[in-house]
Amino acid sequence: MVYDPAIEIKKLTIPLLIIQGTTDLQVNVADATVLNDSNHNAVLKIINGMNHTLKDAPIEQEKNLKTYGNPKLPLSSMFKESLINFMKDTFKL
Repeated sequence: MVYDPAIEIKKLTIPLLIIQGTTDLQVNVADATVLNDSNHNAVLKIINGMNHTLKDAPIEQEKNLKTYGNPKLPLSSMFKESLINFMKDTFKL
């Protein structure tokens, strides 16, 4: 990548929510932790069993990848809850 996400996030002065799933095959929890550590305004939420497409998925690669092309699968309920709570808390909605 041309940009280092940790350096770019460090520049931001707005509230940040970093949501990371434990079964994400493309980005891992350690990567999310680096982003979180880059900015004191960041909030990190780790969601057990959520993958890169924000869906509940097993860690087994073959089964996990099957969720990518399935639009009938819902977004992780913990993802939705985390996003809503962050918005309510941050923006007093």
